[in-house]
Amino acid sequence: MQYYQLISFLLPVILVVGNMFLRLLNNKKTQLLFNIILLATTAAYAIFGAITGYNFAVLNTYLINPYSLFFTILFAIGMMLVNALAFTYSEDYCDFALISSFAFLGMLLVAASTSIITIFLGLELASIPSVFIIMLSKKGSIESAAKFFIMASISIAVFSFAAVLLYGSTGSFALTNYSSSTLVTFAAVLFIASLGMDASIFPFNVLIPDVYQGASAYATSMLGGINKKMGFAALIQIMILVFITNSQAFLLLIVLAVLTMFYGNITAILQKDMKRMLAYSSISQAGYILIGIVVSTSAGIAASLFQIFAHMFMFIGTLAIIAWLERMHRYKIDDIIGLHEDNKFAAFALSLMLLSMIGLPFTTGFVGKFLIFLSAVSAGMAWLAIIGIINSVISVFYYAKVIIAAYTSKAVPKKASMDRYTTAVIVVCIAATLLFGIYPQPIITIANNAAAYLLSVPKI
Repeated sequence: MQYYQLISFLLPVILVVGNMFLRLLNNKKTQLLFNIILLATTAAYAIFGAITGYNFAVLNTYLINPYSLFFTILFAIGMMLVNALAFTYSEDYCDFALISSFAFLGMLLVAASTSIITIFLGLELASIPSVFIIMLSKKGSIESAAKFFIMASISIAVFSFAAVLLYGSTGSFALTNYSSSTLVTFAAVLFIASLGMDASIFPFNVLIPDVYQGASAYATSMLGGINKKMGFAALIQIMILVFITNSQAFLLLIVLAVLTMFYGNITAILQKDMKRMLAYSSISQAGYILIGIVVSTSAGIAASLFQIFAHMFMFIGTLAIIAWLERMHRYKIDDIIGLHEDNKFAAFALSLMLLSMIGLPFTTGFVGKFLIFLSAVSAGMAWLAIIGIINSVISVFYYAKVIIAAYTSKAVPKKASMDRYTTAVIVVCIAATLLFGIYPQPIITIANNAAAYLLSVPKI
């Protein structure tokens, strides 16, 4: 085994073992520094591997390829940002750091899977720690943890049933294309239903808003910013590698894409709580991402991957501001009124994140949606792009409501400073949103390589 192959295996293992040891020391700052260093090293390794073109297997169970490296970059950077938020807002950061390291290992396993079985193990390894993260995030979050546990349990049960059907029909768990049959099509439907819960796809997202609202904001940032992306990492692999020739499965995805966009955007308009609004906004974003998947071309998949990357920074950046607001007991949209008088940086950052979600030019949100809609038009599905544009217009109504509230004056301004860790997270999210909105080519290149790899995997 070459040294660079050994590093890909050792980095996540060192992260978990190191957190187990540091938890005994119970030193928050030391543990945060360790996590930032290890996660930054993992991200740097993945970026180097993506540029170099790594493509190998570790112990025949862990694939390092352009696709898994793309999500490794995403998960590692996302976990760094969430760790910084948890350090500030968690009641016990040391517990979070340890538990989240197991979740991170599961996420990497999903993205680097060799079969349906390894995806199953990765989903379990990520979901169970997430339940405890929600439960420990704040007092009174047991209900949210219970709801997430119910969703995760149903999801994994349906996934298991789908895997059994696929194996019974084909005799294999391999991530490769199989001839269409009734059982294979039914398995595809169940896989979509199962992973639809993780990726917040309508109608499998029924408890997501409750979970997001009930958990602490830093835990919600992990759920919507990283866990949800893990669901898409699994869904894209399974749909492209296993069911790409199954027209019925992709027809279902088209229907779900349309319903998810309309449901998320229309329901978000009615919300008064910030985190519930963002939950439904996140659901609508899943609909946009599905468009690129159903197009199933290299351009479409790459566009969806770019939007997944963009949304992670937009979502975590927004939740960082909400975490800061929650500390002052400001939870609802009406509580945002006068934010620019209280803290101009927070008002600017919140407005930028929401404008990027709408699709403001020179932001990653615009680039992602543009690439997705363009891929649909190029594939002869212009009507789907038009529906996406209509939904983007609908989203203006609830995003603008928050921005207007932030810049509406109030009778008694209350100046409020922001801690350095929250500020650092928001600055990183702003930088990524603007930098890759103005010059998106580096991310587009990595996403294109990941998409090209998936479509080049031999079919049997």
